[in-house]
Parts: sequence; structure tokens; C-alpha cells
Amino acid sequence: MNRTKILPFVLGLLLAACGGGGGSDSGSNTENASINAGEDVTVLEKSLFSLSALVSPSGGTVSWQVLSGPNVEGFPQEGMEIEVTAPDVKSDSETVFKVDYLAPNGQVVSDQVSVFITSQNQLPIPVVLQTLPSEGQSQYLDTVELSAAESSDPDENGQVVGYLWEQVSGPTLSFSSTTEQTLQFVHPLLVTNQAAKFRLTVTDDEDGSASTEYSVTLLKADQPVIADAGEVQTAIEFDTVTLDATQSKTASGQFSCLWQHLVQTGQNTMVTINEPSQCITQFVAPDVDVTTELSFQVTVTDPNGYSATDTVTVNLEPKALGLIQDSGLDTCFDASTEIDCDDADYPEQDADIGRDSVADFLDKVGQGRAAFDYTKLNEFADELPDTASQFSCVRDNVNGLIWEVKLSGTGTLPNTDTRDSINHYTWHIDRVSDAAYPGSVVSPANSTCPSDTDCGIQAFIDEVNASNFCGGSNWRLPTYFELLSLIDFGRQGDSHLLDPDFFPNLPDAAELGHLYYWSAQTSVDGRSLTQAFILDMQTGNDLAYPKANTAYVRLVRTP
Repeated sequence: MNRTKILPFVLGLLLAACGGGGGSDSGSNTENASINAGEDVTVLEKSLFSLSALVSPSGGTVSWQVLSGPNVEGFPQEGMEIEVTAPDVKSDSETVFKVDYLAPNGQVVSDQVSVFITSQNQLPIPVVLQTLPSEGQSQYLDTVELSAAESSDPDENGQVVGYLWEQVSGPTLSFSSTTEQTLQFVHPLLVTNQAAKFRLTVTDDEDGSASTEYSVTLLKADQPVIADAGEVQTAIEFDTVTLDATQSKTASGQFSCLWQHLVQTGQNTMVTINEPSQCITQFVAPDVDVTTELSFQVTVTDPNGYSATDTVTVNLEPKALGLIQDSGLDTCFDASTEIDCDDADYPEQDADIGRDSVADFLDKVGQGRAAFDYTKLNEFADELPDTASQFSCVRDNVNGLIWEVKLSGTGTLPNTDTRDSINHYTWHIDRVSDAAYPGSVVSPANSTCPSDTDCGIQAFIDEVNASNFCGGSNWRLPTYFELLSLIDFGRQGDSHLLDPDFFPNLPDAAELGHLYYWSAQTSVDGRSLTQAFILDMQTGNDLAYPKANTAYVRLVRTP
């Protein structure tokens, strides 16, 4: 501090003769009072030092007080010389003292002195304790916790305000935070015992810091490889299922995988895994009829040759495909061209949903294009090879229905076989009580069929049942949806929409100008019951058709 001090007593006399002075003036013949607090000083915090003042004339009262700076205990106080204890400060500080002198003649003069207090910080004391696990030595997957809570600051009014943890050596560890009072990590998977060394640095409120080191012994695992095949899954047949073993653990973090399907006793469902040597791989869920449990095992191997296995279960459920054949459409289209069935602008087309969408994965009993599944039968309803060229009936393996297979070229109407493809009939069906259904029409015998009774549908049904054809006497006219299930719309552009491998010998469309086949459904148009639905095997369209007209017939029965 640069200040002009009042000079000693002799100089004071000269100033008095000139009329000057540092305090109040009580008369022209009175000596002027003066005071000098001395030079500024520098001291250490909490140390004892003295302040003294030179005054003139003597005999008055000297008083001291703190003007600014840290608080100093014991002030104000009086005395020519006083002893002061420097306060405890957090950083270098300045305290300004003011001293007043009341001279015997009543004059008051003052001076100031600065005391520069140097902070003398004591460094904090770092202490590390292991607080977790609470009992015994840590093992693989245990949470290890180191605490610096016992660290302290020896300064009376000091405290620890900062922590910094650093790993000096040891295996790679992961920490959520390294600046808190505690440090936590998960005991890693190790193949040998290893020491992890840490350095703790603590900082006090005066920015002083100190460090210490601490070691933790981490034990090797009983199993150097932990295989993890993932959680139990539930999937639908034909879904793409993902197998994931990436959560497996090894000491190095590196490993290879090998998957295999564990076939259970009595189970014949086989699965082909796309890439069995990949830790993440997939398979297409196979065709199942009931909920089926599949098991998959992964073998995980680390670079040192250590390995372990784990198994995951996939509960496989049947897809709700229904008990009817699909449309046979296996391609998708926009307004004009073929497109990918995954195109979001044209969703849920026939080829993208239902049985045909998973045709490639179906476990068929027999054969058939797209999702169709048929088995050829002989005249006794015994199964024949798919390659058989001579067969009497066809079983639909989806809904179990057995269909009549027509004969061809047996003669010229009316001299044809009962089941010749060119025979055609009016719509006439009897009730169980032998009363005809409303609207039934009987066509004359031998007019469009070889029957000597009549050429109504019921006459044909009776003749086939009487022969116990294909081992059954419960043949009937199919319903609308049963007949529709035979139509393969994927055969558009062909001469008809039935699979010729299973339904040969269709009549020439030129014979009647159409390929209409009767269904058992009467068309209720609100006016009469004179029409029934037919299905056109050339186009797949349906039509309400007069029962008095003739159309072709293909009988069906249940097993």
C-alpha cells in the first residue's frame, strides 16, 4: 500500500509552527498531534504478529479497528502496541487496520496499515477403502466398490471437495463415473488372477491436492467362457427366427460360435440354420401342425480354445392359414406390372398373405403347385405315388375332402360312362326326406347324360354312391367355397384354372361354350329360388345360373 506517513515528532513541531496537523486544532499555541502506524507487513495465516504506533505528544489514547478484509478476532482494542493473531484464510488476503490517537489536548489523528496474510494450506489426506462386496473376496460379476469417504482435510475449516479416480494397471474395466466419492465396477471374467491398481486424487477447498494408490486382487473365473444363447422365444411357423449369442462372455471379449438344432426324441421337425458358424444367425420356422418346442445349442469358443455351451428354446406355433386351399396367386402387381410383394404401396395382396405366401416352406403330404397339396387315390381310396398316371380320386390334404376324378372319351352322349367329363345336368337335389330342394329342375333321361332315370344332379349322385366309388357312399355336390378351393388363379392364361396333374380330362369348352360347374348354393335374389351358383373353371368367376340350364358336376365327399 502506498501511503504518506506522518513524520516523527521533530517534523511535527515544524508543521505546528506552520499551522498544519493531523487532527483537530484547539488553539494556536497548542502542539499538533500526530500518529504513525508503521509500514505494511506480510504474515502467515494463524501466526502471531504485533502492530505498534508512534504518537506525539504522548499521554493520549490509541485505538485500533479493522477497516476491511477477513475478520480478525479481538477488535476493536486499545494500546500503543498490540498482538494480533492472523485469521485462517482460504487464499492470500489483505486486512486493513485503522489506528486513531486521541491526544491529551483533545486532538484526534488517524493512520492505516495493511497486513498481507499469506494462506498456508495443509494438503488433504486421501484414504481408500473397499466397501463392496461386503463379505469376502469379489468374484466374477460381483460389484466392486472403492470409497474415498475417509479422506480428510487437516485444515480446521477445510474440506475435501473433489475426487478423481484413475486406473493405473490391470484388466480393462468399465466405470460409470470417476469423479464421485465412490468408484464402482463389475468384476470381469478372467482366466488368471490379476491385480487392478487405482490412483485416487483428492482436492480440498483451497485447491490443494494429494494422491494415493490402492490395489484390488481380481480372481479368475471358474469358467473362462460363458455361453449365452439368448432368451426363450415364441414364433409362428414360416417366420424368420433370429438366434443371437453375442451376449456370451470371454476374458478377451473375442469368441466364435457354432449353432446346431437339437432334435428331441420322437420329433421329426428338422431345421436348417442359415449360417450356423455366425453368432447371430437365422432360420425359417418349419411347418408344424401343433405347438412345437425346438431347442438350439450354441458352442462358444475363445481364442485360447476354451469353450462352453448354452441352449435356447423356441416355442413354435402353427400359422392360422385356415382349412381351405389358397388362391394360387404367387406374384404381386401394381396397376400394370409385377412388383415385389414387400412393396408398402400395394400391401396385403393374395401372394403376400395366406398359405401361398409360405408355399416354399410348407411340409406337404403330397404335391401341388403353389400351396396346393393333393394326394392321388385309387378306386379303393388307397394312396398312390405322386407320379401315378392312373388314379380315381384326389384327396385335398389341407381340408381332407376327397374329390371325384372324371373320365374322358368314354363315348358319345348319351352313351357315355356315368363319370364322363362331358356329362352335364340340371340343378336338382333331394332333401334327406327325398323331397327336392326348392327350385330343383329335372332334365329328361339320356338327354345330356347316360342316366336312364333323369339328367338331374341327384340322379348322378345316387348312381355314384350306389357304386361305392373310391370306398365311399357319401358323395355330394360341393358347396360354393369347397368348389372355389379347387381354382388356381395363378394359372391365368391357361385353358382352365384346375391343376391338370390332379384334375385331368376337363371337357372342351367349345362343347357347351363354357366350363360352368354347379355348386350346392341356391342364389337367393329376392324373387325366386330358380337359380344356383356356378363357378366358371375358365375364368374363376361365379354366376347365378338358372337351375333349368345344364352345367358340369364334380362330386366331393368327406373321408
